[in-house]
Amino acid sequence: MKTVFLYIPYLFLFGCQFLPTKPWFLPGEKNVYLFISILFILFQSFTLYGIKHNINLVKKWKPYVPQNWILALLFFICLVLFPIRNMDWGDGLLLLETNLLETKLFGFQFTLDEILETVLHSQITNLFSSFGFPEDPRISYTFLSQLAGIGMIFGFLWTAKKKHKSNSLSILILFSSGGILLTFGYAENYTLVTVCHLLLYIFVSKYVQNPKDNDLLLYGTTAIVALSMLFHLVSGYLVILLVYLWYTHSPKDKKLKHLILCAVLGLSILIPWFLYFLFFHDPAIDRNSTHLIHPPFYPKNRLVSLNHIKEILAVLYWNAAIATLFLLHQFFSYKKEWKVFIHKSENKTILVVCFAFFLHGFFHNPQLGFPADWDLMGFYWLPITFLAHQYWIQLQDIKWEWIPNFLFGTVMVIFSAITLNKSNPEKELLWDVTKTTIQSYVTENKFYIDSLTKEDKKFFAKGDFLFYKGEMITNKLCDFPEKQEIIKKMKSHRKEWKQGFDSGNFKSKEILGQFLTEATKTNLEYIKSLEVNKICRPML
Repeated sequence: MKTVFLYIPYLFLFGCQFLPTKPWFLPGEKNVYLFISILFILFQSFTLYGIKHNINLVKKWKPYVPQNWILALLFFICLVLFPIRNMDWGDGLLLLETNLLETKLFGFQFTLDEILETVLHSQITNLFSSFGFPEDPRISYTFLSQLAGIGMIFGFLWTAKKKHKSNSLSILILFSSGGILLTFGYAENYTLVTVCHLLLYIFVSKYVQNPKDNDLLLYGTTAIVALSMLFHLVSGYLVILLVYLWYTHSPKDKKLKHLILCAVLGLSILIPWFLYFLFFHDPAIDRNSTHLIHPPFYPKNRLVSLNHIKEILAVLYWNAAIATLFLLHQFFSYKKEWKVFIHKSENKTILVVCFAFFLHGFFHNPQLGFPADWDLMGFYWLPITFLAHQYWIQLQDIKWEWIPNFLFGTVMVIFSAITLNKSNPEKELLWDVTKTTIQSYVTENKFYIDSLTKEDKKFFAKGDFLFYKGEMITNKLCDFPEKQEIIKKMKSHRKEWKQGFDSGNFKSKEILGQFLTEATKTNLEYIKSLEVNKICRPML
């Protein structure tokens, strides 16, 4: 059974190549995957044979094992060389478009779901443009994503700094987890919050071990969780961790004091930001576009279904397959060692975090589907990886039989990065046209938008640009039968949209709802036309 566990990743990859439909979590070429799986089956077999029949083999390998920092440097080079450019992963074009539009109109993008993520990315875009870089948010996303990668690598190197024998190659546990692709120049609002989470895990693991540090533990954890929530509201699930720490690590005579002070501390960090953007900032937040007010829960009738379980397992495979398998192997095959490990307070705490983010992965509805929502649905990858790393560095000796698996995972991550580094020329052209369209829209309409009330600015600009973009980009498409009709509808919708705000008619939810119903139909026609028609006149 112990040996079978070690072959699961290779056999699974091999078997997936013969499925009638290619899984989304295997974006590369079939022949490459077949080669990788066969290669590592042989490598794993050779390793196991060497361990079983030739003790000297391990001794011969040890002098040639590279140090963690060397592996980290090599991985970082790959991280820089192969930034993810495939716009089908994540929010893609929509995220870049929204960020650039709001940055140009209002100075920076802001949304209650991810306040600091959006603000920082916008401000970095502004900073780079002041130095002569193109006004392209992908530059700032790439920069901050790779900067986050440096932070995460150093975080794992720091946790393994003690010179245990098993610490060699421990960094491979991080590199073999697909979640690390967030740091490959990935354009999404989940990279900086992930670094905050790693800081939290390191902090908690250090201070939870000493009961005398309960004040520092509880207040420090509360502050980091609150800060993480400012980066992204998915961190709200970490309130479960706060409750657990308060219940288990706050002495009885200080429980009420800790509860009150932690609540005051957390709210004092969060409330000023939310109050400012909700009531004082000009323009006001668009309350219709935040998950805080409209959380997208998974449909109840499909919550426990085969399809939902398949989605969860697919996300788990992509984000943390090897680390998860490693922990399961220890749980089933080394029960005594596992009990000792998991009974340590720092490891129990990380297990609670895993549970918290699994709740998110279970209840949150991936509205964009997959692979677009692989990042949002897989926040549990980091605590799983961190827990596996903690187990590894607490061992007395290297588990050589697991090295092929971690190398396999690392190769899969790098190959995925190379694959996703390839951009779609048509989408790149569409993005170039969209950037030009945003520039012209801002030039033509910023003065009018600035004259609107702060409550109307964002909502108006969002809809007005949608129709403006639809007209401009449709005009650049190759001719097709419905082309002029779509342009005509977009012009008409845009005129009605402006009149609705000028007259105040859209204050009526009924009138606004009727308009949006018709506009949505036209937008769907526009989206379908983009899918089947190419841009022939990009300079028009």
